[in-house]
Order: sequence, then structure tokens, then C-alpha cells
Amino acid sequence: MSAALQDLARLRDVAMPPMDRAQAIEAARVVLAPSLRDRKAPDYPVAALGPLAPACEAIARAGQVQPAMVGQTLLGAASLLTQGLFNVETMNGARPLSLYLLTLGDSGDGKSTAQGAALAPVTEWQRQQAREYGQDQREFERAKATRKKNDDPPEAPQCPFRLVGDATVEGLRRDLDSGVCSQGVFTDEAAAILSGYGMSADHRSKTAGVFSKLWDSGHLSVSRVTGGRVERYGRRLALHWLIQPMAASETIADPMLSALGFWPRFLAAWPEQQAPRLAQPFRPETLPAVSEYWRRCDELLAEALPDDAGDCAALPLADDARALLGRAFESFELEARRGGLRPVKPFALRASEQACRVAGVLAAFAGDARVTGETMRGALALVAYSLKTWQAFIDEGATDQRGADALRLYQYLTDRPGWGEQLAVIVNSGPVCVRSKDKRDAALAVLEAAGLVAVAERMAVALVPQSDRSATT
Repeated sequence: MSAALQDLARLRDVAMPPMDRAQAIEAARVVLAPSLRDRKAPDYPVAALGPLAPACEAIARAGQVQPAMVGQTLLGAASLLTQGLFNVETMNGARPLSLYLLTLGDSGDGKSTAQGAALAPVTEWQRQQAREYGQDQREFERAKATRKKNDDPPEAPQCPFRLVGDATVEGLRRDLDSGVCSQGVFTDEAAAILSGYGMSADHRSKTAGVFSKLWDSGHLSVSRVTGGRVERYGRRLALHWLIQPMAASETIADPMLSALGFWPRFLAAWPEQQAPRLAQPFRPETLPAVSEYWRRCDELLAEALPDDAGDCAALPLADDARALLGRAFESFELEARRGGLRPVKPFALRASEQACRVAGVLAAFAGDARVTGETMRGALALVAYSLKTWQAFIDEGATDQRGADALRLYQYLTDRPGWGEQLAVIVNSGPVCVRSKDKRDAALAVLEAAGLVAVAERMAVALVPQSDRSATT
């Protein structure tokens, strides 16, 4: 055995003592993106949530979850429940109440806890609808089977579902054509979407275009040889994707998606890491503020949805709300084109419309007939928080593609026998992001500089992160 291979074998032995792979990956993530550890995030404006604020405070406190994560989940759920019933006045006419939200959080930071509490009424409602829909389908099939020759064909029941955890644009087009006008894609494992077929490098622009068109106007216009022509108006789509920062970096960093206006349509949150939790159960049903929030959700779920949400009434802006919006618009324009918001210009230029949408959601959820100045002030605070978050994505490493690729390669190597693999095999069957010699070598260089990999004799071996390696030798 050559001296190089002997050294590699020794390093492999160091990498393989009793050591949890998940812990090694987490330690490597911190090494590759040190800004993600102990970062200071801006304070989330809980009070700005208006009718959602009490539930946000209660869930955050009892569930031991950062308020920003809870606020995003509640805002997304409120958008889902109101977007099919109302529109809102903006500076450019009536617009949907559809919101797209992106929330970054590490594993264990409470993504599922927050999302589960916010969507509990929708989940229970959909479970009941599934039972009724199944019965309606069985009756439809019996009617078809017993239909006489001259009878009119029976009418198929409409799919009632509003919520899905994963979707492709083709699936969404089908569901929004045949199902109800208001639907949502909500997931606390958004990596499955962002790394899936629809968001692959070859299909991102198409996917972004479909989502953007639905956000803008809800117009669905498709012509396919196999599926025929689809022309639907007034469709509404709400999104809330929760994901770990490093898993989101590739798509967040894609300049094409920002240039196309895809990410600028999202309101973002990136709370600080959750502090160590206490051993206490989380029972949201015992919290009065959550019960009241769920009660209002049930009221909105009971409202019949129209076929075309574009025909719904637009909540008007009160005079003081309109004045606030005008001043905010001019400020966003100035800062986006000549000031401190230039790094997030596409986001800042949409901030005024985002504020109107958020204000409309809050007003509709509260049962208000118009958007007041107080509601608009809260909406502007939430949008300002989102702009700070998008700036943090750029400034603090969430868009660091080199670090993300290196971490994926490290995860791959630690899953191989002996935590190592031949360089040629990495290019042929490793992570997609390193399946070229240049990309592989670039990721290896990052890992070598961080002391996370050793390379010799055309083979790479992952190493225990330095702080953990010294503890095991």
C-alpha cells in the first residue's frame, strides 16, 4: 500500500470511531456556513399581525417556536382561507389575497409544530371532505353503471380539496381546472419541491412562470395535445414553504428566478435558531387564543367558494390606509433604485402590492369591510421584515451555493462505506450538483479548506469535523 493510501486509511479510521453521522453533518454545516450559527435576526413584528397576533403569541410561547415561524404559518393559512372570498384594492386595481411565503429553519426549530397548529382546522375539514367526496364518487360510479341509454349522463362530483403538501405545475393546473378555485401548497419539507423535477435547472423557468401568473391574476391558460384546452379565470393559490437554509440555497441563489420575479413574490422569514426547549407538552387546543383562531378558520371554511374568485368583492382602502400606502410606495421606489434596498430591488418594487395583499388578508380574517390605516401599518411592518430577511439571505450566506454543494458532497461521502468514494464515481453517481469534474473539484476544495475531507490516490474520504475529531481521538 502506498504511503498516500496508508494515510487515507488512517484518516478513515479517525472518521469512523463511534460517531453519529447526523451529528457530523450538522457540525459540517456549521463549519461550511458559520453565519448560520448564533445569527441575529431582526425582531418579528408580532403585533402587526392584528387578528392573528394572539394566536401567534400563544403558539410561540407554548410550542417553544420562534414567533416569525408561527407568524408565517398563520399568515399563510389566513391567505388560503380568504383568497377565494375577497380581493383587495391596490394602487393598480384589485388584486388577489394570495400570498407566497418562504420560511427558513433548521431541523428541530419547530416547523412542523407551527404549521400543524396553524393548519389544524383546514386539515380536519379536508379529512371530513375526503370522506364525503369518496361517498359522492361511489354514488357517481353507481349512477354511471345503472344509467339507461337515453338518460342524461350523471355529473361527476367536484374535487373539494384545498390543501396539498407537494405538487408539480402540471398537477396544479389539473387541480385548479377541475377543483375549487382556492387552493394551497403548504409543506414543512419544502426541499422535496425545490429539489424536485419542476425546480430542476431545465424546468425552473416554466414552473416560475406558472406560479407567477397565478399570483398575479389567477388566470390559467393552457393548451396541450393530450389534455386539450384549459381556460380558467379567478384561480387562487397560496404557498408556504418551510425549509432548512442550506437546502434552499441553490434555488434562492438562482439569479434567473429573481429576474423572472419568482422569489420577489414571496414574503420571507429567517428566524434565529430556537433556544434549548423545556420538557413541556404542547396542547394548542387548551389555549384560548388558538381556539378563537380555529373558530374563525371554521367560519371561513364554511363559506361557499365561487367558481371565479375574480368576481369577489375587493376590500377598499380607507383614506388613511391609502395615504400610508402612497408614502410607502415612494419610499420603496427611492430605496430600491437609489438607496439601501438596491440589492433587493425586485423585492422592494413589489413591496407596496405585497402590503396591500397582507392588509387584505388581515382585514378579511378579522371580518372588516375595509382596510384601515392601522391594518395597513401592520402590513407594511411585515413586508419591511421580509425585505430585511431577503437582504440577510444575501449578506449572511443563505445563498452561498459553494457551501451548499460542499455540504451535499459531504453528506454523500459520509453515507458511503468507510465515508469515502472514488473521484470518478462521484462524478458519475454523486450528488447532481457535483456531477462534473470542475464542480466536484470546487466542492472538494471547499471541504479540504474546512478540514472535512482528505483526497489521495483518486479517492476522497470525509473527516469528522475538527471539534468532534479531537474529542474522539
